[in-house]
Amino acid sequence: MSTIDKDAFAEAPPPEAKTATIGWLMTVLALAFVLFQTYTAGFGQFPPLVQRSVHVGLSIGLVYLGVAAVADNIARRWLMVVLAVLVMVACGYLVVEDERITNEIAVEIRPHELVLGVALLALILDSARRSTGWILPIMVLGMLAYTLFGNMLSGNWGHPGFSLDFMMEQLYLSTEGLWGTVTGLSASLIAIFIIFGCFLLATGASDTFMKVALIVSGRSPGGAAKVANVSSAMFGMINGAAVANVATVGNFTIPMMKRLGYRPAFAGAVEATASSGGQITPPVMGAGAFIMAELLRMPYLAVAAAAVIPSFLFYVCIWASIDVEARREDMKPVDKADIPKWRDVLNFREAFPLAATILVMAGAMFTGRSAGLAAFLAIVTNISLYMLLGPWDRQAVLDRLRRLLEGAKMGARNVISLVSLLVCAQIILSLIGFTGIGIKLSELILGVGSSQGMALTVMLVMLVALVLGMGMPTTAAYLLAAAVCIPPMIALGLPALSAHFFVFYGALLSALTPPVCTAVYTAAVITRTDWWPIAVESMKLAVMKFVLPFYFIFRPEILLSGSTTDIIRVLIVGVIASLLFAVATGGFYRRPVSLPLRLVIGAIALSTIDPGWATDILALATLIGLWVWHRMPSMARA
Repeated sequence: MSTIDKDAFAEAPPPEAKTATIGWLMTVLALAFVLFQTYTAGFGQFPPLVQRSVHVGLSIGLVYLGVAAVADNIARRWLMVVLAVLVMVACGYLVVEDERITNEIAVEIRPHELVLGVALLALILDSARRSTGWILPIMVLGMLAYTLFGNMLSGNWGHPGFSLDFMMEQLYLSTEGLWGTVTGLSASLIAIFIIFGCFLLATGASDTFMKVALIVSGRSPGGAAKVANVSSAMFGMINGAAVANVATVGNFTIPMMKRLGYRPAFAGAVEATASSGGQITPPVMGAGAFIMAELLRMPYLAVAAAAVIPSFLFYVCIWASIDVEARREDMKPVDKADIPKWRDVLNFREAFPLAATILVMAGAMFTGRSAGLAAFLAIVTNISLYMLLGPWDRQAVLDRLRRLLEGAKMGARNVISLVSLLVCAQIILSLIGFTGIGIKLSELILGVGSSQGMALTVMLVMLVALVLGMGMPTTAAYLLAAAVCIPPMIALGLPALSAHFFVFYGALLSALTPPVCTAVYTAAVITRTDWWPIAVESMKLAVMKFVLPFYFIFRPEILLSGSTTDIIRVLIVGVIASLLFAVATGGFYRRPVSLPLRLVIGAIALSTIDPGWATDILALATLIGLWVWHRMPSMARA
């Protein structure tokens, strides 16, 4: 090594300082990202290509800076920094060239644009791999290969073939490829609602939710498990992410359940199942609901309203199943000393900011403001009240500012973990339409439906959604299944809303269904037990969630599509079915229920999928008979 080299290394800061510099840069970019998303939600979006490229560039760039911050050697650290810069350059280039790309009738890709496009595509796939593994990137690579080399296939599955230049023109230089509808939703709606949820939690909503859950359910049998059910529902209304719910709420509820004598597998299953309901629970249902509203061309509020009864029935089934388990195992309620008083929750300083924030958001949406503007107004309300109503000594103000900073960083972190996955889904959707393979797959499903009937068709669609959901984020699984499965379902005469909800729930079930069940895995880590028993218990607790998709098809009134009488009827029948499923899977109602009787009860509950009066009356009679049978000792002994 030369003298100059030695001096250069001697003067260079140590690796820790470089890591700290990267961390500081990440904080600055994360704040810039949050400010960009918040500003455009409140004051209007930039042109589509600019809005989406800035959104993706900052997100993927932050992913690589995050890898650089924890890199174990200097070479890897600098490589990650270079890749972060390359992503932002590739996206920033589109900001500069937006006018040319948008206004030219036929944009021809230039050599340097081809290089930037291919590099950006590769880095997006690598970012997705780092987030959730290889499944989604492999699907993208498969579709890219099919696009480039599909002309080598003979028969119905072949196509004329497309050059690399032409494919990259569509993917990189248009709003139909990388920058299509899904990326647009991420940049305009999904990001701001995730940021809103993180600010809400950072300013104390998590404490309030937990206190309310303890007060509402802590004193009843199985109180700790019911606390997990209620608190996870409230958390899910805000963040809509099953794994995040388990990781957040589960660190409190699972140890509490174990301390009170709950079986570890049951404790983990309660949290995993309850947390998986976040994406179906209004008012904020996660990214999938926003995308569904866009695909259906209907207001988001209409989608959220349609989700009310199904989400209610889902949690009723969990609550009843917990009650059955609690009475069978003689579980203890939460200690009175651990249950707060209502005055601890309803004090002005704690309750008013949360209530005002939610009312502002709901009021804005109900008065016709866009969802993005509603989230912006809610964020401004939340932050303003949080700062104004706290103590005004120097340390208290600094603490509040620090929590807001953490909320912003958490919001950026939660968004960037999702962006590469949504862009990958957008790429697949673009190529499905580009190559025509989506039409061919839809025709295949339509052929099955025409020859074998609706029941087999929906079973096939459910299987497709479940398989796609394994190891893949729910939103991506829903999008891909929707592209292939919903057109033939609509062609067979199903309402569009029912078809979309069916596929959406099918994708959601993967969080609990083996072999790849991310919510269960997370609960197993916290519980410190094997994941398989948790998965089995979770599917028992969530049995209504497996049945609800078929209600959407055969009893669409559950989605508020019908007369008031029919909607009330399906709500009552749904509650009855939820209670029967709880008894059938738990094997207990005041006293043990025999296995043959459990099978009969489960079959009767399942029969309520049929919209006829006979099955409804049978289910009601069964519940009444069960209630009478187990409250009359002489009859029970007989």
